[in-house]
This record gives sequence, structure tokens and C-alpha cells, in this order.
Amino acid sequence: MTQTLTCIALPAAGCMRRGIFPRRDEIPPLPTGLARHIGTAGQIMLPPALLAAWPSTATGTACPQAALTAPDMGAWHGQSLKDLPPDDVARWVADAGFTPPGGESRAAHLHRMTRWLDALPPAPAQITVLTHATVVRAIVVAALGGSAAMLSRLDIAPLTRSRLTRHTAWRVAISGAPLP
Repeated sequence: MTQTLTCIALPAAGCMRRGIFPRRDEIPPLPTGLARHIGTAGQIMLPPALLAAWPSTATGTACPQAALTAPDMGAWHGQSLKDLPPDDVARWVADAGFTPPGGESRAAHLHRMTRWLDALPPAPAQITVLTHATVVRAIVVAALGGSAAMLSRLDIAPLTRSRLTRHTAWRVAISGAPLP
């Protein structure tokens, strides 16, 4: 039996266009018509903060998963890049093991997503994940067995979908495809 995991990257928070890290658990408004991209998924997994915004008319069973939250930026949540110490920002960009104060490194985030992906049961056959693009990127890199350094080499834009399949191991079928 083949299992399919379709990951839909949520829209980016508006503050990100201004170089500001989103506040903890900030969820941007869901675009109208998102439900048509979900289809008749057997199970829908999403970060807990998104559950409150989940439309009651959506199909499928919504299941909050704490592991699907965006990387924890610690004290940097809600802060502008220009207001942070330049040396820390440079280290954060260059070193996947660097942790923002009180936050989570990219390496730790990838490890979290690898554990989550490895722990997914083989049923249901179809799962849809709605989460941040950074989380989808980590899921794809985890499926490929990649390192945290690969996270900065893969583009997963907001409002795209990535599809993984599992027979015995996860495979990446589609990565970062625009939503139709």
C-alpha cells in the first residue's frame, strides 16, 4: 500500500515582507478557496494555532500536530531583522546549528521534523499537511535524508504544494509546485 503525504505551504505572514519575524504561533489569514486544494483528504494535519482558524465547512478530519509549528525563533519573534545584532543574524544565516536566544536552531527543527515523519503511521493512505513553508521544507529535506545545511538550498514558496509517497521509505514526488 502506498501512502501519500501532501504538504501545502501556508501564505507568508505580512510582517515577513517587512523583514520582521512573525510572533509566536502567528497564522496568516487562510486564502479563500484553500479547501479545493485539500480535496477529500483522509486526514488533515496542521499546527495547533491553525485549528482555531480552520473552517467548519472543510472536508476531512483536522488533527493538530505540535510538531508542525514553525521553528521557534525565541526572543526574535516579532523583531525586525534590522534591530537584531548583525553578528547574530550573520551566524543564523551561515550556521544551521545557531540558535536564536531562547529559540530553536534549523538543525533542531530538521531533527524535530525527521522524528515526526518517521513516526507517522502507515494509515491513513492520504494525509494532507497545512503548515508554514519552512516546515514543509524541513519535511522534504527529512524525507531525502538530508542535513540541516540543505534547508537553505531548497525553495518552498508559500501557497505551493509538495507531495511525498511512502512504500517502504519516503520519496519526494513533487516539491514546491504552485497550487493550481
